[in-house]
Amino acid sequence: MRSGSTPRVRARISRRRWGSSGARCPRISPPDGDAGIRDQAERIRGFRDVVGPDFWLMLDCWMSQDVNFAVKLAHALAPSGVKWLEESFPAAQYEDYAELKRRMPPGMMVAAGEHHGNLSAFRTLSGTGIDILQPDVGWCGGITSLLEIAAVAKSRGQLVVPHGSSVYSHHAVITFTNAPFGEFLMTSPAADRLRPQFDPILIGEPVPVDGRISRQTLTRPGFGVELNRDCPLERPFTH
Repeated sequence: MRSGSTPRVRARISRRRWGSSGARCPRISPPDGDAGIRDQAERIRGFRDVVGPDFWLMLDCWMSQDVNFAVKLAHALAPSGVKWLEESFPAAQYEDYAELKRRMPPGMMVAAGEHHGNLSAFRTLSGTGIDILQPDVGWCGGITSLLEIAAVAKSRGQLVVPHGSSVYSHHAVITFTNAPFGEFLMTSPAADRLRPQFDPILIGEPVPVDGRISRQTLTRPGFGVELNRDCPLERPFTH
């Protein structure tokens, strides 16, 4: 975690009036060293004091670590009840994911999948034994592939939390028995309001209220949204 990102994260985590079930914290990587791990552990302890014992705290590592660093980080964060480490390694480093899973502290999970692009990749990722698969419905092959990936995960006792894809995964999340919740991306620059992920391109895109998406939203035709025909669009290249 870089110091410049701390205020935004602290603000996001402290606003429990939104009803969120958890929040992800920015990454640190091997160049931060042992001192970085100690600083991160201290920050997470502070976040835990703010949000209480039941709020999920997770760490998005964004493919920036190696196995030894990720293991040391996981054990440093375990006393604060961090739920998972996400995407510690680049997508194709399956052996690293398997090794990290073997060396994780009890109760902390390993999550990955945002940058895996097809069913075959998810079968291999699932085979590493990690706990949570995170397909992005826009990148993994659409709704059909999302259903197939969820089935693979369910057959191995794994959870599915689709990468923030807003309305394009809401229906799937509420029907999957192995999807504990959906991800909502914080896109407002100051993290001071809940802004629709695809704003202003879509009309009717819901945001959570007290941590939940309105049931009425999911009864509309299709994905429940329309294109904003008044949205100014431009093509930067003429060809």
